[in-house]
Amino acid sequence: MQRIKGTYYLAGRSDTRPALALLRDDGSLRIIATDYDYELATTTLQECHEGDVLPDLPVELHLPDGDYFLPDDAQHRWHPKSGFIAYIESHLLTVILAALLVPASFWFIFNTAIPATAKVTAPMIPKEILNRMGESSLKTVDYFLEASEIPDEERQSIIAEWQKAADNAGLENHYNVLFRRGATPTANAFALADGTVVIFDGLVKQLSREELIAVLFHEAGHVDLHHHPQMVIQASAGAIIYGLLLSDMEGLSEAILGTGISLGQNAFSRRMETEADDFAARMLTASGRQPIALADALKSIGGDRDATNNWREYLSTHPDTQKRTQRIEYQEAIPD
Repeated sequence: MQRIKGTYYLAGRSDTRPALALLRDDGSLRIIATDYDYELATTTLQECHEGDVLPDLPVELHLPDGDYFLPDDAQHRWHPKSGFIAYIESHLLTVILAALLVPASFWFIFNTAIPATAKVTAPMIPKEILNRMGESSLKTVDYFLEASEIPDEERQSIIAEWQKAADNAGLENHYNVLFRRGATPTANAFALADGTVVIFDGLVKQLSREELIAVLFHEAGHVDLHHHPQMVIQASAGAIIYGLLLSDMEGLSEAILGTGISLGQNAFSRRMETEADDFAARMLTASGRQPIALADALKSIGGDRDATNNWREYLSTHPDTQKRTQRIEYQEAIPD
């Protein structure tokens, strides 16, 4: 039989009693006040529940009627544990390390493990699924866009020059170049999973033809490097993990299936933008053009809004424009 000294706390009252808990091997428990030598409670250990277990602090034993007993011995445990969990609970340093390890693990999973897995598995997604993703995304964004006002002759000229440049670079002709304009003048372009590339009128008016072709190579990079399915896989994996953590699996399938709907409006990660820049630089060189055209295009459409700012760059999905152009210019300066 264990004799455990401590203090007895009465439920709903400020009264306390110095007490002795007598715990038998069969789990029966008697608590006796030591100041007046009378019985405070009779119960079993199974009917009680243990308080929070914290290193170097005594663990409360809560009785069925709301009273609780606090042992004097900070190391006493009512339900002794063994192994790794017991070691963690009894050492403050391991608790601190565990508290740091959990967020670090999540950071690694979401920022390294999942993107790496998505990069490997994305090329395995069937073309039919990519086509459906592209069609859904285009229908979504077309609700907010207007028909292009660029003359048809100029549009056909751009497409013909782009196809020639893509052929010279050795790219397969699986791109569908479309022209749109927004409610306000916008110098922008984006690619969809099925190879559709949408160019805004503002971009056509603002850039030279060489710069425009360079931007098209950049958008083609997002397609050929499978960035869209990578985003779908990352979003799906994140939804599954959050669903498991929150024990809320309702609607999880809908969340996963809906990740590809609005990809045309979603920003790519900084890594993907850098990869698309590098792809465009290589393809421009292969087609007999100058990669500096991409840097000029980025400067033209970036303006002063992307002035170097480390904290803003960290929060942004796009790399800083100045760093992107410097990277392209540096690559072009390296002799073949």
